[in-house]
Amino acid sequence: MPPTVPAWITREAAVAKVSEDEVLLLWRALMTFRSGKRPACQETGKPPRSPCPLYRRCPRWDGPDDYYAVMEETPEQTEQRRSAWPCSRLAGLLSPELRRIGPG
Repeated sequence: MPPTVPAWITREAAVAKVSEDEVLLLWRALMTFRSGKRPACQETGKPPRSPCPLYRRCPRWDGPDDYYAVMEETPEQTEQRRSAWPCSRLAGLLSPELRRIGPG
């Protein structure tokens, strides 16, 4: 007997469509969340916790303090260091051309 494909797989998955303004708002929120002297993604409290789901795999917290490092680095060094952060890669995917979230 041949295997059958479940009906939920054969249906086209509903994918959210977003406007250019919504992408820009998401990008701004991401940049604000990760920026500044005390970024919101930094661990706080007892026990220390971060609201960022990417925190555990982020090399940002193993390196120099970003707020002070940019004062001593060249722009190229800063860009290279920040490009390793997961949120930087995510921000790089967001652009005004993005109209769909999901496959295709």
